[in-house]
Amino acid sequence: MILTTLCVLAAAALVILGIAALVNPMGMAHFYGLPVEADHAIGFVRSTASRDLIIGLVLGAAIYYQYWPLIDVLLAAGILLSAGDFWIAYHAAGKRFHRAHTVHALGIVAFVLVLAMALFALGR
Repeated sequence: MILTTLCVLAAAALVILGIAALVNPMGMAHFYGLPVEADHAIGFVRSTASRDLIIGLVLGAAIYYQYWPLIDVLLAAGILLSAGDFWIAYHAAGKRFHRAHTVHALGIVAFVLVLAMALFALGR
């Protein structure tokens, strides 16, 4: 039950972040540590938003159907995406850590913990 709840929270977080970035791309870009100055760059924020939204929705569907192999893959993808986002934001900030980078670091930790719990609970 706890594992399913954590997976649902991860899916909900992705959906919420995706919707927030689609609605307010400038604010979310700043929140993520990559402030956007030019209007044409908003497209990149929205593409990242749609990525998060789609992964969150697919993760939610996999949880609903209790399809654990796909859940495991999506959680692993969450680790890689969070790490990639952290790397991009860190390097874009001149290789200096900022408070905004904490969001990406927490994403990595959260996905690692939930995936470890899933693999342990399911005997993999």
